[in-house]
Amino acid sequence: MGDFLQAGPVTTIHRLGELRIDDLASRLERFSRDRSLALLIPALASEMDTPALGAIFERLASAAYLEEIVLVLGRADRDDYRRLEKLVDPLPMRTTVVWPEGPKLSRVLASLRPGLDVGPPGKGRDVWIALGYILYNAGAHAIALHDADIVGYTGEIPMRLLLPVADPILNFAFCKGYYTRIADNTLQGRVTRLLVAPLVAVLREENPTDVLMLIGAMRYPLAGECAFTLDLAGRISIPRDWGMEAGILAAIAGEVEPSGICQAGICENYDHKHQALSAGDERGGLNRMAVEVAETLLRGSAPAGGWKRDLVDRYRRKTDIFIAMYRADALANGLNYDDEAEKMAVETFAGAVSSGLQRSEGRQDLPPLPAWRKLERSNPGIMAAIAEAVRNEGEEV
Repeated sequence: MGDFLQAGPVTTIHRLGELRIDDLASRLERFSRDRSLALLIPALASEMDTPALGAIFERLASAAYLEEIVLVLGRADRDDYRRLEKLVDPLPMRTTVVWPEGPKLSRVLASLRPGLDVGPPGKGRDVWIALGYILYNAGAHAIALHDADIVGYTGEIPMRLLLPVADPILNFAFCKGYYTRIADNTLQGRVTRLLVAPLVAVLREENPTDVLMLIGAMRYPLAGECAFTLDLAGRISIPRDWGMEAGILAAIAGEVEPSGICQAGICENYDHKHQALSAGDERGGLNRMAVEVAETLLRGSAPAGGWKRDLVDRYRRKTDIFIAMYRADALANGLNYDDEAEKMAVETFAGAVSSGLQRSEGRQDLPPLPAWRKLERSNPGIMAAIAEAVRNEGEEV
């Protein structure tokens, strides 16, 4: 049974009552007659043969409310690209495969005005390119975004993401998904639970910015599942790395009032491919993700002076409070709880906070990828060139 707490400043759309999936689909079909809807799925070539992606396609085959599904395929060669086109061809709605590393798209991106570097391939860059294609076509009122590795996928996920932005009465500009993550009878989501939640709590005590207030209000701020209007998609910058989810929230905070933002419970439990902690190695696993997320959170939000020097210690002390709460929650529900494993994760993430702080101050990283509306003004015709390259990529000899 879900709760109905509204803690603000954004609206929470809970999973209340016994809403039937077919009723939800019917409502979306009705809304989509005037407000067409699209789904964007970033995927890796290595995910094409997984049961997860096959199950996603099976569930989406009945999604009559979707006008188009766009898959953006990373770390792929031409054979991968052509194979994915064949895999999605049976779907009844319009489907498009975007190959960011394809020769035609690569030439278009290389033609951007000097001084604008879109950087190396990555999830953020892939999503950004696909958004440029969708924006040029301008056929959708709203776009849902979710990953390709969701285990136990149900058609409810894109429906619950899209409903708040598709319903003209609700009329939200942005919806973030949230869920419980339990696997092997154990709480998952370590980066969210043990890094983001306590670190944001510490930062808000000293510097309660709009960005930190928004991230702190989200039940699962690192969820990759969200939906936004086409208008908003054209106005926000997109981060390039593992900080993409938190970075999008930061961009949203500067563009949309809290009344236009919501979060929605999209499934009972969520599972996807798990990563190793990689303690001691900031180049891999959750450790790399934690460093990049910490850097994103600290850039522009880090405290000054002596308080900054105490940041890692204050983070550690805050995690003691959170661990006690997670332990109680897990044990009361009959779940396993490994204190030593949790403390090991905290120590790894404390190192990530320290590294993220140094990187946020010293290293001159590439800025987020620019908002498409802004880029079109400085590079007229760029979205048309992106769309043409996407449509014609398969013709390359």
